[in-house]
Amino acid sequence: MITDYDLNESIKNLKEKFSEVKNMGYVKGIKQKSQGNSGLTFEKLIGKENDNFQIADYDGIEIKVKNNFGYRYLQLFNLVPSNSFGIELKRLRNTYGEYDNHFKKVKILIKSVFANKMSFLDTGYWAKLEIKYSEKRIYLLIYDRKRRLIEKNIYWDFDEIIGMINRKLKTLAIVKYDKKAIGKDDYFKYNEMNFYKLKDINTFFNLIEESLIRIYFCLSVYKSGPKIGREHDHGVVFGIKEYDLLKLYDKYDE
Repeated sequence: MITDYDLNESIKNLKEKFSEVKNMGYVKGIKQKSQGNSGLTFEKLIGKENDNFQIADYDGIEIKVKNNFGYRYLQLFNLVPSNSFGIELKRLRNTYGEYDNHFKKVKILIKSVFANKMSFLDTGYWAKLEIKYSEKRIYLLIYDRKRRLIEKNIYWDFDEIIGMINRKLKTLAIVKYDKKAIGKDDYFKYNEMNFYKLKDINTFFNLIEESLIRIYFCLSVYKSGPKIGREHDHGVVFGIKEYDLLKLYDKYDE
């Protein structure tokens, strides 16, 4: 169920909370030098509990916290294939992945895949995406070393993608910050926040066709901690380069 929000009120309230956070200056991160620390710290400061729900972070607004804005990819959402339930991702890892350099018994598959060009898998295979509007699906195509199609088993249904976007990504708030390290801790200063509104769903699919939106497989291995050496499934991430964001979103006027 998608909750109806007064978006203007949500933006107003989030701006007020951001102003309070900005006035704090540098704030100690809630974790020691961990990935995502800047975002988790900001969410705590505005009173949001950490969760993994596939809905927008703050009353209809999805928050992205970044320390720069340019060539890096902005993660939009994570969505496993429609016919997967996790099983197909494990098969992909085992069939087309390569062994980790350090943990020699664990295969990893970390690769960006696009619609209008082939991506080379390190084991000698190739991959690309195909959008089938007649079937309302995005397929993952795998090719052998001679670029002959060998499988077309994995796909994402349009309805699942559209549902995810409607629940999570119709409105974005991009928060920019500076960082400094003091001993083992990171400190963050949140400087700026801008709001963006999704153009439309068709634009999203068009940008996939143009390879401006990628699908990123991140099937890796734990490098530290209690699970060190075990498979780590970050899933499949749909993302866009930050400087292409305005091809997908319109910026809200002040």
